[in-house]
Amino acid sequence: MSMKKIITVVIVLFAGALGIILFNKYRIVVPPVDITRSEIGWSAKSVSDTHVGKIQLKEAEVKLQGNQVVSIRVVANMKSITVEDITDPEHNQDFVRHITTEDFFEVDKFPDATFVSTEVKAAGAGEWEIRGDLTIKGITKPVSFTATPATDGGALQATLPVDRTTFGIIYGARGQRGSEKDWFIHDEFTITVNLRYSGLSLQQD
Repeated sequence: MSMKKIITVVIVLFAGALGIILFNKYRIVVPPVDITRSEIGWSAKSVSDTHVGKIQLKEAEVKLQGNQVVSIRVVANMKSITVEDITDPEHNQDFVRHITTEDFFEVDKFPDATFVSTEVKAAGAGEWEIRGDLTIKGITKPVSFTATPATDGGALQATLPVDRTTFGIIYGARGQRGSEKDWFIHDEFTITVNLRYSGLSLQQD
């Protein structure tokens, strides 16, 4: 084989390899989210108490481009909400029944809560700045938070403070109905999300 042909073959092979590398780096992939291992937690405070619980993940989709998170969509099953700190069964049941009524999440009418990202930026030091739209009780508001992609099982972890009054949940807020009976419940509650992906770890470049 002549030197010219050898050079041509090398160039073709190099171009092909480069094409494959660039394709793998920039193509959009949607890895499967392990619903059973992923978790959504919540915590809320009143003047006298703190309560914590779980909400089951219904759906989740994460789009990746290389190692970069492009978008996130999460759907929570609000009918699955639980409280974990109340050990008395009857009190526990009463509490859950109350927070699922129209005073709080009105789950029969609004069974799902959703988050859809509108912007995801790598923030360095293993963090991501995420902006998006959160929908609770049919009301959609923009929110922002920081997420951490971890190597442990491909988990994407985030903590999101939420002002419940912006979603029409005003029961027990200072000066509102129920505030005398329950003293008053803080406007802000916290959502924690731990998404786990099947066979994938997220690492920033």
